[in-house]
Amino acid sequence: MRSYSDRQAKEMRNRVFRHMLKKRGWKYKVFLRYLCFFKYAAFAPVRGRFLESYYTLMRYLDDVVDGDAPLPQPYHHESDYVADKIRFSENPEAPNDEVDFLMAYCFELAERFGADFKAETKDILESLFFDAQRRGKLMIFPQEVLNHHFHLLDIRGTIRATLKVFREDPEQYPLLEPLGMACRYQYDIEDYEADIAAGYVNISQEECDLFGILHEDLDDTSSPGVKAWLHHRAKEGMKLLEEHHRLLRQGKFSWLSRGTFRFVYEMPARKVFRHILLRP
Repeated sequence: MRSYSDRQAKEMRNRVFRHMLKKRGWKYKVFLRYLCFFKYAAFAPVRGRFLESYYTLMRYLDDVVDGDAPLPQPYHHESDYVADKIRFSENPEAPNDEVDFLMAYCFELAERFGADFKAETKDILESLFFDAQRRGKLMIFPQEVLNHHFHLLDIRGTIRATLKVFREDPEQYPLLEPLGMACRYQYDIEDYEADIAAGYVNISQEECDLFGILHEDLDDTSSPGVKAWLHHRAKEGMKLLEEHHRLLRQGKFSWLSRGTFRFVYEMPARKVFRHILLRP
């Protein structure tokens, strides 16, 4: 018996999608259209339903951590909430709320096409836990710490999960590390002001020293140090996309996977980088 019905999962997906479009439609519209396209292009309704539901689950949890969605009761802090979800992901029995039910539903769908996403889920949730702990504090971390958590979220977690959905070998994920890092740089740029407002600093201590960024400069994107960092991020992002193309030739990926890498991930990142590099 399923822990969560298709109808209930669809209702939650629609609620989260409406919230996403209302809050940042310019950012999410293309991706949400792709989710629908995937189900038909891949002739994989179960995998498509998993992708929609899993994305909804992680998008909602990210919104709770960022303060874009209310913290559920009876939790007093976002880190407590995410820690509880990490525990449930390791032993998905006796769900307590609709997020637990949706996670169990995703795991059940995955079993139907012979996949297990518990390790990837834990990676992503542990990165969200890191964000929950630093929210509102404007703490500046060493590059090694930031890289570790971004690797869990954008590369080992998200990329491995995507490869599994597309029937690709998840052990090929190192070939896609440059693309994952380029996407991280894209998010760092386009979400900079929102992240600072929420108390997140994705500029490392080493980069602050390199570009002369002081703590009081962080909320001013026109300050010389922050502008230099954004330009550097975009320049390095373009280099990562070129490296991605070189490594992609070594992998054995389907046309659908390659199209996804290009249209869903690479092209939006390249557009953001070009916009920054063309600024005076």
